[in-house]
Amino acid sequence: MSETNSRSTEDQEILKILESSTSKANFSKTVISDLKQFDITPQELNWLDKHSESLWLDYLIVRYKFRMYPAQQKVSKFPSYLLIEPTSICNLRCVMCFQIDETFTRDKSNMGLMPWKLFTSVVDQAASHGCQSITMASRGEPTLHKRFGDMLKYIHSKNLLDTKINTNATKLNNELIHDILKSEVATVTFSVDATNAETYEKIRVRGKFDEVLSNIKNFNEIRSKHYPNSVTTTRVSGVAVMPDQDPEEMREFWSDLIDEVTIVPNLPRWDSYNNPKFGRKTICNILYSRMYVWWDGTCNPCDFDYKSLLKVGNANEETLSDIWNGERYSRFRNLHENMRRSELNPCDRCPL
Repeated sequence: MSETNSRSTEDQEILKILESSTSKANFSKTVISDLKQFDITPQELNWLDKHSESLWLDYLIVRYKFRMYPAQQKVSKFPSYLLIEPTSICNLRCVMCFQIDETFTRDKSNMGLMPWKLFTSVVDQAASHGCQSITMASRGEPTLHKRFGDMLKYIHSKNLLDTKINTNATKLNNELIHDILKSEVATVTFSVDATNAETYEKIRVRGKFDEVLSNIKNFNEIRSKHYPNSVTTTRVSGVAVMPDQDPEEMREFWSDLIDEVTIVPNLPRWDSYNNPKFGRKTICNILYSRMYVWWDGTCNPCDFDYKSLLKVGNANEETLSDIWNGERYSRFRNLHENMRRSELNPCDRCPL
C-alpha cells in the first residue's frame, strides 16, 4: 500500500470517504464487504483474495473512482480505466460482433497493429497519472499482436494494480501463457459461449472448440504447476445468442477449469449505426469512467462506436489528459447530462 501522504489529494479525499463508511479502525475483508458507500462485487472480493492486504486500500480507491464517479457525473483528472487496443484485427467472425460488418473490416484504414512507441507512451501516461486499471483489448483479438507478451511485461514494470486481458483463446501457446502469468495479469477473460463444438462453432465462426478447450486446459495446468500463488483470475464470458445455450450447463462444464463463468445477453452491436433509435435519455456512465485508445492512437469513448464517429482525439497528437478533459469529451458529457444524447450517433442507437 502507498503511504497516505504519497497519494494525490483526490485519492486522499476518497480514502476519507471510505474510512467514514465503517466504524472499524482497520479494513478487513468482512469490513470491506459491508462498506456503506458502495457494494463490493464478487469480482472485487476475488481480487482482494488474491492480492496482498497492503494493496487493498489503493485498489478500493481505484474502484471507487470507476464506479462512483459516473453516478455523480464527476470527471477525474485522468481516466480511471484505459482500454488499449493492440490490434483491431480479429481471426474470428462471431455472429454477434461488428467484425462481421464488412464496411469496417474491409476498410484497410480501420485495420492495423499498435506501434511500440505509441503503446509505451500510453502506458507511461497512465502510470504517471495514477491510472491503475488497463484492459488489453478492444475491437480485435489482442494476442494477434506479435509483441503482446512484451506489452504485458511493460505494463507489469509499472506496478499497476489491475491489468486485464480479453481473448478468444485461439492463439494461447506456452510462451504467451507464461508471459501472462509472470506479468501478474489480474483477470484473463476467455470469450467462449458454449460447452460443445457444434454450438461454439456456429457462434464463433472460424474458431475450433477443441483447440480453444485444449488451450484453456493448458493455461490452467501451467498456472497450477508453475504459479501456485498466482494472482490471476480466469473467467469464461459468453454471449447468449442461441436458444440451446444453458447458463447452468456453462457453469458446470467450465467450473473445474475456470474461476468465474458468466453468460450475458446479446446486444445489437454488429451494426450499431443502423440500429433503431432507442430514444434513451439516461446518462452513459462510460463517459466518466473509461477511455479507449485504438491501435492508431484514435481515442474513443466506447467500442459500440467501432467506426469512431465519436472520436475525441488522437494519442499521437495530444496527451491523454488533454483529450479526456478536452472540449469534445466535455460536449458529449454535457449533451448526456441535459438528456440530449439523441443528438449523437450512435449514442441514440445504444441500448445501454
